[in-house]
Amino acid sequence: MRLIDEILRCEPVFSELDDTALSSVSSPEIRHLLRTKNGALALSGALALFGCGSNSATPMHFSYYNKWHARADYGLDPSDDIFAADIFGDLLVARKGAVFRLDGETGEHVALGGIDVLLQQPLGEIAEELGGTLGRERFAGRFIGMDPLRLLPTFPFMMEQHIRGDFFETPLTRAVELKHRLFVACRGAPEGAGIDCGFWRAS
Repeated sequence: MRLIDEILRCEPVFSELDDTALSSVSSPEIRHLLRTKNGALALSGALALFGCGSNSATPMHFSYYNKWHARADYGLDPSDDIFAADIFGDLLVARKGAVFRLDGETGEHVALGGIDVLLQQPLGEIAEELGGTLGRERFAGRFIGMDPLRLLPTFPFMMEQHIRGDFFETPLTRAVELKHRLFVACRGAPEGAGIDCGFWRAS
């Protein structure tokens, strides 16, 4: 099975396609994907593929990220399409035929390869990259919502205190916001300065 097969077997998030929202998608590959599957929670919810439906206020809507306030902080261009999120709340970005994972903590744009190549990858090779095993362990059979639950480590990945496998659940919007707050704090701190992460898990 390929990643695209896994996506196609899922129920669409939106029943009707909003052509006006779809027209704002820069990438022809992502437009085609959204015409084929209008949003999905694949890999037991680990991969949140955004769609173009009637309710643009939900974090599962593609247009929600067109006006995301942190785009400039992360060096994203207006033509960069944020089209999905992995299990850790890192966003997937389509740019000129390629896919990048935006590491919300560090701001790094990690290349995952061409869009078509990514979608055609054998599921066994890409599932772990996106959090497939954790999705099965934590989300399988659960309703994780239109602001889908993500897993964040109890301490940020970049911190030495991180304990492997120790996570808490939080909605996608909060996961994205916490990572952006950490990114901004680290970016503005003098080299070698300690970062107060007391905000990380606090509700």
